[in-house]
Amino acid sequence: MAVIFDQVTKRYQGREVLSQLDWRIAKGERWLIQGPSGAGKTTLLRLLAGLEQPDAGHISGTESVRFSMCFQENRLCSKLNSVMNVTMVCDPPDPQRARAALAELLPDEALSQSAETLSGGMARRVALVRALLAPSDIVALDEPFAGLDAANRGKALAFLEKWLGGRSLVLVSHEISEFQGAKLLQL
Repeated sequence: MAVIFDQVTKRYQGREVLSQLDWRIAKGERWLIQGPSGAGKTTLLRLLAGLEQPDAGHISGTESVRFSMCFQENRLCSKLNSVMNVTMVCDPPDPQRARAALAELLPDEALSQSAETLSGGMARRVALVRALLAPSDIVALDEPFAGLDAANRGKALAFLEKWLGGRSLVLVSHEISEFQGAKLLQL
């Protein structure tokens, strides 16, 4: 499996966000995407996952690839608790596995709280757990450590390393400057 961006260009309202990008992500590769605000990092993830189409160029290799994502917004179901927010993406659904994974990053009482009552940092960690427990070939994370203090960021990084397995990773982050074994794509 390899996903290939061939001269990919994306524009919004006439403004070019990505210009003739050539990029290849192979099975098991880790990529750290960095650049200033507005450089096209989120757009790159959306193109990768097929949520947007390029205005020019071509993306190949995504036909049989399963993606899991952690968006900039947490996108949790507000009325569901943390365990259910994670369980809903698991195949097969496994509340015990979801609970065990969440317990690595959250206090026990947060596991049964509805998402709407969680702090921003707790909700962010639930979104990260959900992305990592979803069945996928490529995990795409858009600022997964935003709003986390240094201690929780460290725990989240360790969690990511533990649960990623051999899947490919595309990580957009301002909070970290490197990730173990990751190649850097500077936009």
